[in-house]
Parts: sequence; C-alpha cells; structure tokens
Amino acid sequence: MWNIRVIALTLAAYSTLASAAIFPKDTVVKMLDPKGFRKAMKNNETTMVAFVAPWCGHCQRMAPEYSKAALGLYPLIPTYAVDCDADANKRLCNDQGVQGFPTIKLYPRGKQLNPLTYDSGDRTASSFFYWASRRVPNHIKKIGQLDDIQQWVQESAERGLPRALLLTQEKIIPLLWTVLGNKYAGKMELASHRDRKGKSSVAMGYEAGEQKSSKVLIYAPNSTIPVRYEGINKLDSLSKFFESVIDGTADLKIVNEEAASEEFVPDEAELEIERKQEAQRIALAHGGFANFIDFEDAIKKGHNPHGAQGYPGMLGDLPKKKATGSDSKAAEPAAETREDKGQAAFAASPAEEPAPTATPTPEPLEVPVETQASEPEPASAPKDEL
Repeated sequence: MWNIRVIALTLAAYSTLASAAIFPKDTVVKMLDPKGFRKAMKNNETTMVAFVAPWCGHCQRMAPEYSKAALGLYPLIPTYAVDCDADANKRLCNDQGVQGFPTIKLYPRGKQLNPLTYDSGDRTASSFFYWASRRVPNHIKKIGQLDDIQQWVQESAERGLPRALLLTQEKIIPLLWTVLGNKYAGKMELASHRDRKGKSSVAMGYEAGEQKSSKVLIYAPNSTIPVRYEGINKLDSLSKFFESVIDGTADLKIVNEEAASEEFVPDEAELEIERKQEAQRIALAHGGFANFIDFEDAIKKGHNPHGAQGYPGMLGDLPKKKATGSDSKAAEPAAETREDKGQAAFAASPAEEPAPTATPTPEPLEVPVETQASEPEPASAPKDEL
C-alpha cells in the first residue's frame, strides 16, 4: 500500500513538472491550479491563459512562442497556463470549455466578461502578443484638441467620480494607460490627450518635458482643478495612488507627497526582464511587417503598442534621481500657484485585426501521443497594423 501511494505521488509530481517543463526555465508564464485561477479571475484585469497538456506536441511547439508573448506583455497583461492533464485541474479545464490542446483564452476583465478563444492557426509570439494587447477593453476617453480638455473636465465633474488625464507625447495611448482604464472602470474615469512636443503642457502651465514624456493630472470628484501626480509612472505605483484616490477617505495631498518621495529602486530580476523585453519588443513588432524597412517606417510613425515603455509596466524611461537642494528649485514646474491650489482642493475633497486563418484540427483530450494526427503547417503571420 505504501509503495502504491509513493508511485501515485510521484506520478502526480511528474505531471506537474512535465507541464511546467514545456515552458522555458526563465519564463514569466505562471502555472495555475483551480485556486490560483479563481484568484486571478477576481482581479479586474485582462489575462491570457493557455490550457495545455505535457504530452501534447502542439503545446510543446507553442510554449516558447507563448512565453515570448508573455514576456512582451509583462506585467501589464498577466499570462498563465493550466496543466489540464493533472487530475486536480481536469474539472477546471472542462468548466472552461477546453476540448483540445492547446486552447488559449483571453479573459478581458476577470470573471466579469466572457472569455475569448484564440482561433488562429498562427501560434507565434507576435500573434499572441497583438491578439491579447488589442483586446483589453477600452475605457479611455480620447481628447483630441486642447480646448476639449476643459469641456471634458467640466462634464465629467458632474458624474462625481475621480478622474485622471494623461498628457502624452506618444502618438498612441500607451498600453499601460489602457490597462489602468480597464482595471478601474466604473470607479475612476481616465482620459488621454496627445501632447505634441509638450505644447499642451505649456499652455496648461506646465513644462514641456522631454521627448515622449508623460504627465498624469488627477481631478478629485466634482472638482475642476487638477493636481499633478508626482509619483513614478509605473503600474504598481499608479495603481496604489489610484486606490487612494478612489477610497476617498485619505488626505490625497499627503498621499501625493508620499508618491513624490518614492525612490525608484530597480529590482535586478525586473531589470533582467527589461533587457529581454527591449530586444524582444523589436522582434515582436517586426513580426507584423513584410520586411524590416516597413517596420522602421512604422516605428518612425509612432506605431508601437508599448509606447515609450522602458522598465516593465512603466511609462517612459527609468526615472532620474531626484534633485536636491538648489537643483530641486530649478526642476519645479512653472505653474507653482496652480499646483498649490490643486493640492488644497484635493485635500479638501472626499483596433481591428485581419480575420483569423483556419484553425488546425485540435488534439483530443484523452488520445495518447502515438495516435494523434500530425500537426498541419501554421498559417502565415497576418500583416498587422500596429
């Protein structure tokens, strides 16, 4: 009896390891069990999940490409995998309608929206990356003209929610901002305005800023006076600040001062991910173009899903070391009085892609490897418009 138990435990452990082993050792893809899946679905965020089996030849060939896509999306779109061959996960896979391997599903907003199934035969990193990044629900109000900003500010103030306006010199809305808009939809309104060469910033009383820089302006509920967010423009820092804004009970002047005092301490693991992302970002973007000349032309026109992202989950490059003493005065924004008024008000207030190609015949769930049909040649990559 003891030997039987040991064998059973060994087989169970082997199944889990085999599933994880189809992905590279340094992958950012996280394996999920039913408990982890439920936890992931509780978050109001877009996630991508691959339902796989360790014996599946299609899965083994797909895993490196899926892992590359996960790296490109990290940390804005969490990417997971579930080993459907493990007994503990079979009910989960069945409940999610998995009928063949691999099955890739996108959950646009946790359990609040129905999942989408990847039905293209092109299982490449570029295809997974664009498929996921383009299907984050869009809750961002795009403001084209400078004069339209004040109109949006006044109209949105009447709806009683806190608001955040992004002034970005990028030609497209950064994926980070779209992800935040989806995460806080219904709790906070987000808008974006293209700040060409910082001209809008200057007109609003701020400095123009460096090329491709961004500014975040916060409006308290029912207020039309902006407060400039002084923290770091990265996912976790902005999320923490937005949570305080939404809470409504914190002294937001103090919260903003705390955000301004946050020192950027790069994590070595995150820096390694950044280095890999920098190289892979080019490869991912290049995958949607016929040749490198087309790709260069697209980049010059600003077609880059990540915008000017540097460190994972961040707008722009790594923050510079904060100035001290006399240097800090030179770095102060032009509209100091406007900022002071805004802080006081804050403290007082509570794209379509081409039609998918034909899907190859899915591998059956319970058929042994030796009886599976051979894999058809994948379709060629679609010519994506970035």
